[in-house]
Amino acid sequence: MGGRSHERPISLRSGKAVYQALKSAGLDVVMIDTANGFRSKLKREPIDLAFLALHGVGGEDGAIQKILNRSRIPYVGSNPKSSALAFDKAQAKRLFLRFGIPTPHYDVLTRKNWKQTLKQWNPPYVIKPVNEGSSIGVFFVQRKGSESRKIQSSFKRYPRLLIEKEINGREFTVGILGNRALPVIELKPKRKFYDYKAKYTKGLTEYLIPAPISKDLSSKLRAIALKAHRALGLRDLSRVDFKVDVSENPFVLEVNSIPGFTGTSLLPKAAKQVGLDFTELCLSLLGMAHSRSKLKD
Repeated sequence: MGGRSHERPISLRSGKAVYQALKSAGLDVVMIDTANGFRSKLKREPIDLAFLALHGVGGEDGAIQKILNRSRIPYVGSNPKSSALAFDKAQAKRLFLRFGIPTPHYDVLTRKNWKQTLKQWNPPYVIKPVNEGSSIGVFFVQRKGSESRKIQSSFKRYPRLLIEKEINGREFTVGILGNRALPVIELKPKRKFYDYKAKYTKGLTEYLIPAPISKDLSSKLRAIALKAHRALGLRDLSRVDFKVDVSENPFVLEVNSIPGFTGTSLLPKAAKQVGLDFTELCLSLLGMAHSRSKLKD
């Protein structure tokens, strides 16, 4: 938990929630903040299994998974390669297109090509960092000429940006647990979109679960979510975010390989709908990691 990414505060909240759940189940649990002497703690602590509650850089990008692999410590979640692939929005979207998974039209902006690339785009569109989470650094462009300053400012923090067609419609998410897609959740943020504040401030988003949609649309979203999860080679868990336009055409925005485990997080809400409370969800995920470790033995 913790780490040094921009999502550190959320990771700490996720980690503490998981710690309390596993402790209440009678397990011997230790919290490790990867920002503070992580490797030395790994040597001191006799760790049987690692539950990853790290979000963003250092957690979802495959870095921590490489360290755990080298230390021969089994862990919850995806391997380094698949984690890195899902975290890189540009690579993930190229894969979606290859597998016929619908995703909004996009381009990758760099410090060298952005001015030329922007000439081919007309608002409305969205600009977001290629490697970032929790909607950090995302902004919308509604009129031409208003974007240059923001883009230049973003390049001070990020080497690559994604420009993506804005989809006007409803927002949904589908959690994946093991090999099944969980019930669809509709998100109704009270802000412009489901941004950092809407995600983690109680009362700023209404969650409709199960989503008030037709069975056909629900089945379609769950099938696409599972397809995206598998296309990226993910395992154990993920959360697939969608926009659905006015004609009910779904578009995958991104896939999160380590979704949040806070009080407002979506995967635990979806798991509860299928009869798994928070503690049972955490134990189920540990069980998946443990099964893999036994197979290796």
